[in-house]
Amino acid sequence: MKHYINHIHHSKNRELNEMYVAMSMRSFAISLIGIFIPIYLFTIGYSLRNIFLFYIMANTFQFVGDYLSGHGIARYGAKHLLIASYPMMAVNLTMLVTMKTFHWPLWALALTTAVALNLFWTPYHDDFSKAKDKKSAGRQVGRWIILSEVCGAFGPLLGGIIAQRFGMTYGIIAALVIVVGAMIPLLGKHEIVPRKPFNRSACSVKKYYKDLIAYGGLSLEGMTVGVVWPLFLYFFIRDFAKVGFIVTMSFLLVIFLSLLIGKLTDQYGKERAMKTGSVVTFFTAGSRVLTSGVSMAYVIGTVSSLSQIFLLIPFYSVFYIHADKEPRTEYVTLMEMSVDVFRGILYGIMYASTFFLPVRYVFLIAFCFAAVGALTTSLIARSGKSLPKQIKTHREIAKARV
Repeated sequence: MKHYINHIHHSKNRELNEMYVAMSMRSFAISLIGIFIPIYLFTIGYSLRNIFLFYIMANTFQFVGDYLSGHGIARYGAKHLLIASYPMMAVNLTMLVTMKTFHWPLWALALTTAVALNLFWTPYHDDFSKAKDKKSAGRQVGRWIILSEVCGAFGPLLGGIIAQRFGMTYGIIAALVIVVGAMIPLLGKHEIVPRKPFNRSACSVKKYYKDLIAYGGLSLEGMTVGVVWPLFLYFFIRDFAKVGFIVTMSFLLVIFLSLLIGKLTDQYGKERAMKTGSVVTFFTAGSRVLTSGVSMAYVIGTVSSLSQIFLLIPFYSVFYIHADKEPRTEYVTLMEMSVDVFRGILYGIMYASTFFLPVRYVFLIAFCFAAVGALTTSLIARSGKSLPKQIKTHREIAKARV
């Protein structure tokens, strides 16, 4: 019996370590150029309206792709999709770096962007939820976030300096090389559950609507941080390096707080921490439009990062525990599809608003939606699902081939 328990613990830890490595290397590659992609499109001649159209198309493709990804996990396993996401990301970055040469249509770039994300996020969440432990979910999610942030913290600053001095193309090439190398840790990764058919009837919007609204609302804040906020900064600062500096300084604060808040989440309760984070994020998200210079942008970005940590760690802790309670793959798939819907709608509103509103007010719309979205996140803690007394994947992990 003792050997059985040790085997379970070893299998879970190894699976988590593989996930940590995969996410960390990906984060470093993406951090070099991720926040600069919309800025890069703007600098090579695409209008703000066309950039929003690009993201509308990407989220539309993602909506379909997430559903197919769920079927792929059920049929082939999350491991194979995760591995496939890296070469697909390399294809996407190659298209991006050659946009000025080959003039790829925006829909083609949006399609490869969507497929790369489809092949990563749904399998990642599915796999992480199997490997984590319920009692330590907050700490393990905190470790995931802190490793990702450590590897990606200096990426925006480094990417901004590269873009400012040598051009954005060189930053994309650097990210492309790292992405290719990041696939290596996943090649030895093992599946931890038997494959089973995807159950379409388990994808019930009516049953999970509170979780879907909560996750969709959270995604609006993520969209703002990753796309809208950097683009807004560039519009009024016009300096890659300064934008990268602001984002990097915010990430450094996140690093120091993630593990502490993860422990507090496990100790004092996920729902209480999430409610606190959602309220604080509501106020900080809306304050971004007040930015008028580098100093104010740094203060707002730092406070915003602080509030997000209070929100993200407890949210994802509950998210993964709910995934244990439900048909996991179907639940994660439906949750990812809600992200595509919420973001697609907001990008659509921003696109339409460019026809009759000044630029600052277009960004204000996004910040307001992100603020309201933060308040909806606590719905996931009120969805009526009791936390499971036992992680059901222990037996599955113990049976996995090692």
